[in-house]
Amino acid sequence: MDQLPISPVPDGTSVLAGEEEKEMDYNNDTYSWIPFLDEDDPLPGQICPYAATSEVSIKTMIEIASPTPDDIVVDLGCGDGRIVIQAAKIFGIRGVGLDINPELIESANRIAKEEGVEHLVCFKLLNFAQDSFDFTLKSMGFQGETPHIYPTLITCYLIPKALKTIEPKLKSLLRNLNNNQEQPRHKDIRISSIVFNFERWQEIDKNEKLKIYLYDKTSADVVPKSTDSANPIFI
Repeated sequence: MDQLPISPVPDGTSVLAGEEEKEMDYNNDTYSWIPFLDEDDPLPGQICPYAATSEVSIKTMIEIASPTPDDIVVDLGCGDGRIVIQAAKIFGIRGVGLDINPELIESANRIAKEEGVEHLVCFKLLNFAQDSFDFTLKSMGFQGETPHIYPTLITCYLIPKALKTIEPKLKSLLRNLNNNQEQPRHKDIRISSIVFNFERWQEIDKNEKLKIYLYDKTSADVVPKSTDSANPIFI
């Protein structure tokens, strides 16, 4: 999908290009929408449209997971790569961005070079919603040295139907990560989601203002409530 025209606002919110830049009213339906959200997938295999978020939100998404230098972040549906790139710039951690849109992957690689973090990040054209996707760093094209088989931090800005698709596999990954006593212990994986939460999974921490949710292996199952499919706000 083509990039949605979004204009950043100094306080970390965003508005559509052409709109007056002013304080966002999150309860005002005028701003709480994303085009194409309820339409058919814009690309074959694409389960979520592209929308951008602010540096303030990205920083909070990473901070809430208490990052350390050995973390490797993977952003599912990375778009132009801004989450992975900002994680590298601000926290110095390595990362991988996955997206199904080749134009966005091209943009992400270009921006990473412009920001001087191409040695810390990589981007791969990959459909993470496929059943065959195993979330290993090797399958994502990560070539750096690390003791980790999987990413240690997973970020996502995805709509409910996309989160529902990957939720069972993520739960299994986090909960069974260190069940094999014969293998070296793997660092626990955390998941940071923005705008929408996993409807069958209880977050262990959240930022109410920015709608950021944190999950790990201790996150409990919950009985799903009816998910509001109204289009998300830009933050």
